[in-house]
Amino acid sequence: MNKPKIALLIDLGSLRISCDGFKKLFAEIEEEYEIAYVKFYSYVAKRNRDFNEYIAAKGYDAVTPVASRRRNKLDSRQIIDGTKISLNSTVDAVGFAVGEGDILPILTELKQTGKHVIEIGVEEGAYSDAFNGFVAVNPSYLREGYAAPTKKVVKKAPKKVAAPKETPYTAEVNKIFEGRSILNKYRK
Repeated sequence: MNKPKIALLIDLGSLRISCDGFKKLFAEIEEEYEIAYVKFYSYVAKRNRDFNEYIAAKGYDAVTPVASRRRNKLDSRQIIDGTKISLNSTVDAVGFAVGEGDILPILTELKQTGKHVIEIGVEEGAYSDAFNGFVAVNPSYLREGYAAPTKKVVKKAPKKVAAPKETPYTAEVNKIFEGRSILNKYRK
């Protein structure tokens, strides 16, 4: 029985997976799909040293992050590649490891062309309902020093600032700001 073919579009900046972790994830995905194509986004040779030999040996594509002053939540090149896959590819499914950007347009396009779209992540995201499936990444697959993302945002309490000591100078300034000295001058 032939397995459906899948293309994997993996944003290393969002997923933060180690190479060994990716190999394990790859094996898990291979149980259900024949992996036809893999492309890595936000690939930085120094940060992703463990991937260097692996990518070269397998012949996968890898692209460096786009230089930008603001942090993008979704790599536009993933959208472009997803569109190309929807138009010119024989794969049956596309697996996305993406940030929290708006990915709905490309998901809709891929679904309309008969492709299944699979979300790959540590936990389901804001657009999980739009995907056909979810592949959970075991948190132990992540790079050392990276924790699984949390949905709960912890806000720090503001620092308490002590009131400044009253000095003759500050008392005079406060009188001026309150306007007492000016009002008293004109009340006579």
